Amino acid sequence: MSEVETLAKSHRWNMPTVCPVCGGTLELNNNHSRLYCTNEYCPSKSTGTIMKWCDVHGIKELGLTTLEKIQEQGYFLTISGLYNDTCHPDANTKMYSLLGKNWHNIIAEIDSHRTTTLAKFLAGYNISGLGEKSVQKILSAHSIESFDQLYDSTIPDRFTCDGIGYITSKKFSDGLEKNREDMEKTLGVIHLVQEEKHTGSLDGKSFCFTGAMEYKRKDLQDMVTQNGGINKDSVTKDLTYLVIQDPSSTSGKAKKARDMGITLISPEQFLEMVRN
Repeated sequence: MSEVETLAKSHRWNMPTVCPVCGGTLELNNNHSRLYCTNEYCPSKSTGTIMKWCDVHGIKELGLTTLEKIQEQGYFLTISGLYNDTCHPDANTKMYSLLGKNWHNIIAEIDSHRTTTLAKFLAGYNISGLGEKSVQKILSAHSIESFDQLYDSTIPDRFTCDGIGYITSKKFSDGLEKNREDMEKTLGVIHLVQEEKHTGSLDGKSFCFTGAMEYKRKDLQDMVTQNGGINKDSVTKDLTYLVIQDPSSTSGKAKKARDMGITLISPEQFLEMVRN
């Protein structure tokens, strides 16, 4: 029996004990002021998923308040619905009456975002713990270039790689299964394109940045990808360079890198490599 069911029974509270939308388990927040559904894929959470998709893809015209008004009318409840509902005459009639010319602006904005990469497509489905960077890391590590390749196996840990552990891999696997039907519907109305691959002075080289340094780590990591290199989160046998403020450091990570035959360089040496 859940905490909500126990409290409802002991205090004879007239309150729901399961989610009225999906039948999932309900829990109380820390100060017992709000009930929420624990099912990550509950349809009632579609608002957050749609807003995540819009954020990832840069869809600007659809704000939270407007989206809630549209969803109250039964539209834009799924990602595929975001694209399909704009083609329904009934939806257009109702939404124009409700939103006026703003509805046409929303349609135009959505239609201008019917092309995306596989990484953005997957990140837009708001799977817990999986942003675009994490998704791209998985795709690159496992040489996944198409949607169908994601389902070549059902083993929960099939997506583990550098920086992606079992728990995150399982969340990704579960999210793919839960969202598969709508993902396939969405793929019928949008177009996937290949991620643009950068080439440059760092082709074929991988880098791991560690410790404090005077440069922003994200800026350095962006330089790696923009010049054809690969970023790593940890010291592994396939790492080319460990970038550390003091290459003579005796830290645990530095010692591990030396033991594995990995070259240690300073941020300045890294920048010189980029310039060359």
